Amino acid sequence: MHPEQRRAIYVTRKVREAAGYVELGLFEQALECLDIQDLGPWEGPVSMFKGQILAAQGRFRDAAVAFERAAQLFPPPHDRLAWLTLSHCLRQAGDTTRAIQMLGRARGAFPRQLFLPDSGTSSG
Repeated sequence: MHPEQRRAIYVTRKVREAAGYVELGLFEQALECLDIQDLGPWEGPVSMFKGQILAAQGRFRDAAVAFERAAQLFPPPHDRLAWLTLSHCLRQAGDTTRAIQMLGRARGAFPRQLFLPDSGTSSG
């Protein structure tokens, strides 16, 4: 079996295990299951799941970090749900200004290109 296949099976098992803990209301154990090193292509979905667990615990600032990471990893337009949930967490955490900004990104009002560093070229 190829190492990437073994890794995929391992990550899938850990995510299923975490989902089981969530169903039982054992959120800390679920988060421990998701503490996986070197996630590769699964980092976005696992970050999204971590954010959901943290938000369910009322840990909105920690959840916001996880959702922001997921949003950065997902390509548009698949990143919109992560930006939206990030916005909700920021609002719950009391950061209304950033919540509004992230809501704009969720709606597609602010394309990713606007947030990239300036390449030094001018448009005039």
